[in-house]
Amino acid sequence: MRKVLVLSFMSALFFVQSNAATAKEKTVNLSSIADKPANKISAEFNVRITLVDIHGAPVTGGSGLRGYWAQNVATGEYYYPGGQEDEDKFENLPAGTYTFGAYAGAWDGAVSKTVTLSSGNVGPDGYIVVALTYWVE
Repeated sequence: MRKVLVLSFMSALFFVQSNAATAKEKTVNLSSIADKPANKISAEFNVRITLVDIHGAPVTGGSGLRGYWAQNVATGEYYYPGGQEDEDKFENLPAGTYTFGAYAGAWDGAVSKTVTLSSGNVGPDGYIVVALTYWVE
C-alpha cells in the first residue's frame, strides 16, 4: 500500500512539474514575440513559374515537365504548388531566398534558379515571376 501511495505521489509531482515547465516555456515564447518590433512581420509572396528558351523568349505550347518545386535556401524546406501536377503557381511562400526547379520529363527539363522574394519584385498581378530556362533533347 505504501508503495502505491509513494508512486502515486511521485507521478502527481512529475505531472505538476512538467505542466509548470510547459506554462513557463509558453510565457517565454509569448514575451519574446511581444518584444519584436512591428516592422519584423514576415511577408508572404505568390510566385508564378514561366518557361523561357535559351534566348529568353517565352516557351509556347506544352512541355513534358512533371511539375515544379521550391526549396527555401535557409531552412532546406520544400514547397510545392497547388494540387495539380502541371500547376505553376506557388501561393503564400514565406519571405526568403528560394531555389525553384522543375521535375524533368522524358526528354526535357528546366534549369533551376535561386531567387530572393521581396516586395520590389511583385508584379501588377500580385505574383513574382520566376523564369526557368527550358531545354529539350
